[in-house]
Amino acid sequence: MKDSAAVITDELSGYIRETEAAISGYGDLSAVSSLPFPDLKTGISLGINLNPRIVLSLRNGPDDNYVREYESINERLYSLSKEVSGFLTDKGYNAAFITPTRSINDPKRLFAEFPHKTAATAAGLGWIGKSALLITREFGPAVRFTTVFTNAPLITAKPVAKSYCGFCDACKQACPAGAVSGREWSPELFRDEFWDAGLCFEYSRNRGSLAGSKHPVCGICIAACPWTEKYLKREGLL
Repeated sequence: MKDSAAVITDELSGYIRETEAAISGYGDLSAVSSLPFPDLKTGISLGINLNPRIVLSLRNGPDDNYVREYESINERLYSLSKEVSGFLTDKGYNAAFITPTRSINDPKRLFAEFPHKTAATAAGLGWIGKSALLITREFGPAVRFTTVFTNAPLITAKPVAKSYCGFCDACKQACPAGAVSGREWSPELFRDEFWDAGLCFEYSRNRGSLAGSKHPVCGICIAACPWTEKYLKREGLL
């Protein structure tokens, strides 16, 4: 007999607390079209925060330290996904994941296979900022995510369905590519209605190359966000 929702949710949460996940949550993805695993409609959103000192350095744009941090966190997220998936399959549930999102290097395809921020908003972890990044109260956008999909009967969170950016336009002012329109996100908006992926891609490709990355990277908007600054203040860096 499978565990009750309360039991498996509690056991999984306890397991995740022993991993390096800095933030996590569970979301109902049944209303999301084109799921990578159509029979697995619950998303476990897992995040690892960026090193605060490296985040601070992003005010001047990306360097080789950020490139290494970016690649390292992707590898750690992959391992974290395997760990959590393994825990659930050992419990008798189905679980699967896709490779944590890496930078897309094709200007004709500027959408990820599955946006991990979709799972994160469903899990109540944050909202989509004007920069099109997932904004958390704990780390701002200075956190990267992965998603584990499962049929385990987890107790899911209330989704975040509104922006908390308000009148702030720090990312718009800081964006050297001019990709941020300043319009607030809502679930009804398409990404291109408030953020220009093409402009971001072209600038990030050039900056990434200068920083020694094979992929487009920038991160200036990460450092500019006031929610990131709160994170850096807690770390004693501001």
